Amino acid sequence: MWPAISRTLQIVQSAGSGHLTEDACFGALFEHHAMIAVADGAPVRLRPVASLRALTDKFAAQYGADVTPSGVASRLVRDTVARHAPETAFTPLSDIMVEANARLAAELCAIYGELSAEAVLTHEPSLTLLAEEPRALRLMLPVCTYTAVRVDFAREQIEVAHGADSALLLLMADGSLQQITPDQMAQHDEAFKAVYAAAPDEPAQHPFFRALGLNRASEIDRLNGLYHNYVAPDGALDPTVGVSVVDGLPQMRDYMFTAIRPLTDVQAVLVVSDGVFWPSKAGAKLSEAERLGLMAQMISERGLVGYIDALRAEESCLGLSHDDATAVMLRLAAMPS
Repeated sequence: MWPAISRTLQIVQSAGSGHLTEDACFGALFEHHAMIAVADGAPVRLRPVASLRALTDKFAAQYGADVTPSGVASRLVRDTVARHAPETAFTPLSDIMVEANARLAAELCAIYGELSAEAVLTHEPSLTLLAEEPRALRLMLPVCTYTAVRVDFAREQIEVAHGADSALLLLMADGSLQQITPDQMAQHDEAFKAVYAAAPDEPAQHPFFRALGLNRASEIDRLNGLYHNYVAPDGALDPTVGVSVVDGLPQMRDYMFTAIRPLTDVQAVLVVSDGVFWPSKAGAKLSEAERLGLMAQMISERGLVGYIDALRAEESCLGLSHDDATAVMLRLAAMPS
């Protein structure tokens, strides 16, 4: 087991351009365990939704006047993790994430009475898509990804509960960086990128999205929200496409990724939002192995702050917008900060 004196915890947050970050994070280091988490809020896909102002108004004093609905969701995850963090009789992380999801559901039910398309339409009659396709409820809900990790020093193991495209990364003693969690949104993001690359000016197909002035790629991007806590038209689950997110819907547990793995040969444990991943240059897409290799080298050499600084410089050089970038790192051995 790594000696306690070598353990340190570091949190780095870099907000995207011109807004209060929708990310939230937590880190706490105790004698026998550590708890770290990142929740990454995503913009509501059908917006603006005026009735969600009740949610942000309720939490404005606690989370800031500029907090978004999805920013509330991510902070509810953070606060739920924080409440359980000191426990020595561990609550499973999966149960903690379900509790966070239930907290958001309760807040939304206080507004709408129930989480259903019919209930929302009484408050938002302009969202006619919900009358045609009740599953489109997912497109107007506050939503966040999540990755929560408990490192148990006594048992020398790592527990993770995860949904969507935030990530658990392990920096190994041999210098490699391993991604433990799946990117559940990857196939859906690639579908959007393919359409955007092939036909960036093609108009949206559905009249609802055409009325919003969206192109086909943006329409696909919005509709990708249907995969959040997915149900098929007949109500069935589909693990080949479903994505676990915190949005108040009960299917989040069904799609949640959980795992326990040994702490052997781990130098550092990182939990990150998707904005932390190194970008590819146009026409020179990095493989995931190349991306992780580059990130491992830079984090090992420059530390976490130096890596985020380099990431922002690279994004600016490539003309890319800055996504919220949040990372929590538990170092188990000495390395740059």
